[in-house]
Amino acid sequence: MAKELVYWKKNVPYTIVVRKHLQDNIGVSLNEISPSVAIDVEEMREFKLANKTLILEGLIIQLNEEPSIDWETPNALTDEDITELLKNYLKLKNSLKSIDSISTLSRMLEAAKEQEKSKKIIDLINNRLSELNDNIVNPAEMQGVGN
Repeated sequence: MAKELVYWKKNVPYTIVVRKHLQDNIGVSLNEISPSVAIDVEEMREFKLANKTLILEGLIIQLNEEPSIDWETPNALTDEDITELLKNYLKLKNSLKSIDSISTLSRMLEAAKEQEKSKKIIDLINNRLSELNDNIVNPAEMQGVGN
């Protein structure tokens, strides 16, 4: 029989740590990547006692239903999707605006070269890759050391 779970999520724009029970010395971090936690109904009393301040101050709130794990992303392209995009220049050009994954763009570039696509298509993908690479901060730039 499946456990009945109650979901709690952070209600603030920064990372917080909740405790699953009073003796929980490690806790669970709630952040942008993992903003919610599931608690067994039988353990709710312990959870509420361990997180009383967080609940009373509204830092965590109870959800009415399980959080969705179905994400829509333009970066999750299959090989077939890439092949279809490479067939239509305008569709490719429009799609590239929303793709921000260097690995996906690299796969597209490799596929374009393998399929011997035109220089125009290869340049379009290369330009998008260059845009994204320009936004990556080099560790040497972060140190504030000038030449």
